[in-house]
Amino acid sequence: MKKSILVFCCLLFVGTAFAQIAYLQYRHVPAENESKFLERETKQWSKVAKAAIAKGQMTGWTLWKKVGVLSNKDESPNYVFVNSYANIEQLDGNPWGDNMGALGDVKPEDIETNSLSSVTFDYYVQSEAFVAGDYKYALVNYAKPKDRGAFIQENIDLWKPFHETNIKNGGGMTYWGMSSIIYPGGNQDRFSVFTVDGFNKLSDVMGTLSYQAPDPTATGPWTDVLSKSNMNEILPDGFEYRILYERVMTVK
Repeated sequence: MKKSILVFCCLLFVGTAFAQIAYLQYRHVPAENESKFLERETKQWSKVAKAAIAKGQMTGWTLWKKVGVLSNKDESPNYVFVNSYANIEQLDGNPWGDNMGALGDVKPEDIETNSLSSVTFDYYVQSEAFVAGDYKYALVNYAKPKDRGAFIQENIDLWKPFHETNIKNGGGMTYWGMSSIIYPGGNQDRFSVFTVDGFNKLSDVMGTLSYQAPDPTATGPWTDVLSKSNMNEILPDGFEYRILYERVMTVK
């Protein structure tokens, strides 16, 4: 609610409106608590988020649910909150504490969700580039490149125009974004950047992820981009994780 990966991403997940900074809070919600957790967050705490956005303390609030589970004993995050801000300075505010009045006669202790879930991770991230669009599913690609600056620059110069054209032409993907991690960081952290591929249909997501044998005779925009890419050197082992989330609710 107020403040988590993985599993990431968050992605984030910044939604259809551009936000420079986002705070991602990942939660593990046991299956037996999901119904109550979702009811309290979407019907009550979203009101507080809406009031904070109306005051200009935030630019958006979104709740995402991870698609699929690893096992019934898995305690990894299955929900993520994305609190979006216009700039770093907005992080000094208190949007949740300042807007409890939006709950009306409801007592915060009667609708708390901390007892229904556990915070597993949280990240502060900065948007580096995006192609705007509406999307229901967010495929978050977590990466830890050898050269973060080179990864960001190639995505801006090479991959963003490619995705922009693909989205404009109705290629299945409807949004693309890239963010860098502000905090936490260091050599032991899980990832330092991530990209988000947005889709409105699950079939389009799975079509993107499904294996397709390489065609050495293929030509076109995809092969042209690959011929110019240095990603094999920048990110030799590929993405650390590729996690799919479904949008539950957005307030903006």
